[in-house]
Amino acid sequence: LKNYDLRVDYTPYAGSLISFSWFYKDITDPIEYTHRSASNVGTYTTPVNYPEGELSGYEIEFRQQMGRFWNALEGLTVGANATFIDSEVTISKADQSQLEGFGFPESKRDMMNAPEYLYNLNLTYDIEKTGTRLGLFYTVQGDTLVTGAGSSGGGYAPAVYAKKYGTLNFSLSQKIGENWTLGFKVKNLTNPKIKTVYRSDYLDGDTTKTSYTKGIEYSISASYEF
Repeated sequence: LKNYDLRVDYTPYAGSLISFSWFYKDITDPIEYTHRSASNVGTYTTPVNYPEGELSGYEIEFRQQMGRFWNALEGLTVGANATFIDSEVTISKADQSQLEGFGFPESKRDMMNAPEYLYNLNLTYDIEKTGTRLGLFYTVQGDTLVTGAGSSGGGYAPAVYAKKYGTLNFSLSQKIGENWTLGFKVKNLTNPKIKTVYRSDYLDGDTTKTSYTKGIEYSISASYEF
């Protein structure tokens, strides 16, 4: 795995950040999931090493402490970032031959677990006097390949993609004395529907594979530092 990264930060004054970064990854033998089928077990998903893969993209980030503009907002920080990703892997000769046998020639495809984009918005509020910290975080993940196309029951199985969805999380921490910190978190506040679909350039539209909600998760914690 070879990584190339370039990042430029601009801080016009304390408490403010504007950043741009570019990245490129050259991968040998990337591990990818694909469909397989066998007479004794039926259809299953398995990891395989593909010859090579590439992943590139860029990220834009912004962060600002709002107290600079109005004293009443002291402790409030607003942040956002957006990442855009372009990826592909070279399909193995064996899988290429199999797909061609089904009439669907493919030599390259998207890389697994590399979404088209990621958006993040966040608000944090620190009350230094009381040792209180609140945070609200919203993330949107674009369409993401879960499993590549392959064989299913002797026929063609399209690739499986996870559809775009967003999550909203909340956190609260409170200092108790010099050493204790109590925490409370809520994950997935909006509880969106998460869908996976079958998708192929050779087929019209998407076909739903799964659709579910994760539910809302609550957690509390206590930590002691010495």
